[in-house]
Amino acid sequence: MSLLTTVEDHLTTLEERLTRASSKRPGLRTGDNRACTDDFLAATTQHVTAVTEILLPIARKLAPANGSFTKDYLISAKRLERALVIAKAKQYGQAQNIGRAWDDVWAMVRIDLDAVVALERDLVALLSATLPDVETHRLGERVAATARRSPTRPHPHLPHRGVAGRMVRTVFSRADRVWDEFEGRVIQPLTPRDVS
Repeated sequence: MSLLTTVEDHLTTLEERLTRASSKRPGLRTGDNRACTDDFLAATTQHVTAVTEILLPIARKLAPANGSFTKDYLISAKRLERALVIAKAKQYGQAQNIGRAWDDVWAMVRIDLDAVVALERDLVALLSATLPDVETHRLGERVAATARRSPTRPHPHLPHRGVAGRMVRTVFSRADRVWDEFEGRVIQPLTPRDVS
């Protein structure tokens, strides 16, 4: 699967999960709402981690002048992760977030996600225009594989780049899965869509 297809599949999944999580559907039980929110939070965290780990270093190597672009992406990704932390805290009843309205939380998440998506699409366009098809297919597979093993919770204060970032995120990915098990948090994997 090509890089463009993988990323667009992930972004479509994120949009669908955000819509489900933020919608006010009558008759929806609290646990169902929590599951929808958890699915969105996990998928978004995993996708952003994969893009940061796999695509940003390649973009920096291909075009060192694009250093400000990768910096902008990291800033936007961390802002999105902070918004996801607030959504998770609100969902689980953290005292500092009790007074926040869900509409305000989801509006913040939407704005930050839209900023990341716009930068990400530019990044994918740059890589797709610069690299041969074989390489973009390989990158698409790497992004998908990395997303599956990435942390399921947002960690905006962890390193995002380099060897240290990769090592710390590997440790936190394992810790997240342990906590997911303890909390009974069932996460739907972020997988490519069926193409028929």
